[in-house]
Amino acid sequence: MKFIAQGVSYLFHPLLVPLYGLFFIFNSASVFSLIPFSTQVYCYFVTFVAMLLMPLLGMIVFKKMGFISSYDLSVKQERVYPALVAIFSAFAGFYLIGKLPYTNIVQQLYLVLIIVLSGFSIITLRWKMSMHMTAAGAVCGFITIIGFRYWGEVRESLMVILILSGILATCRLYLKKHNPAQIYAGFLFGLSFVVAILY
Repeated sequence: MKFIAQGVSYLFHPLLVPLYGLFFIFNSASVFSLIPFSTQVYCYFVTFVAMLLMPLLGMIVFKKMGFISSYDLSVKQERVYPALVAIFSAFAGFYLIGKLPYTNIVQQLYLVLIIVLSGFSIITLRWKMSMHMTAAGAVCGFITIIGFRYWGEVRESLMVILILSGILATCRLYLKKHNPAQIYAGFLFGLSFVVAILY
């Protein structure tokens, strides 16, 4: 069971969530499914480099320099360093995405990432909150906004994300990485921030 819980945690790691978010955007029954395929590929590539590759490289450097003790980031203050790299990378991604037409919704995703990561970093200085559930809540909020503002049919996608979020939360609790308050706070933080910013 522990192996499964760890596998789910890795599969839905916060660094991968922006890519999943793009997938749901481009495959939702909304106007964004009509974005040219070449533009979608470009967005995936930029997001892979900016939101996955760069933060991973940053963590390796921070580990070598002794800024973080482990890649689990179990010490709450150590989470700030990778978050700062992710914020910087999100700014770079926002700039690069804006060079192509039809990418307004993806730019909004990056804007949300920057704001949520900034808020998360500030809270993390004082209190440990689930980064996994913050990311899950943010995706739920983003998909909900697509449904409200752009008249997209997102009910099925939202149900899938909610179910996956519940599975992820259960796994994080089972692994004793967080307590229930940190799980709920993370999800509600991500969800409410995104809705407040974009609605």
